[in-house]
Amino acid sequence: MIVLEPTQERLMTVKEVAALIGVTEGRVYQLLLMGRMSGVKVNEKAWLIPESEAKKFLNRPTAVGRPRSRSPQGI
Repeated sequence: MIVLEPTQERLMTVKEVAALIGVTEGRVYQLLLMGRMSGVKVNEKAWLIPESEAKKFLNRPTAVGRPRSRSPQGI
């Protein structure tokens, strides 16, 4: 059994975090498992993430698409 310490900060579910930062729930799970986002695993698939941790991912620039394998012509 996991015992959470009392905190003044709001804890959010994976679904809430995904909606807040504009990614899928699967991506939030990836970030948690890779250690790029911290949270508390409360059972096999449920996580609680501090709101401040989720807000770190707001307005974060992301690389979209596949990287170029060669430079464009004429440059």
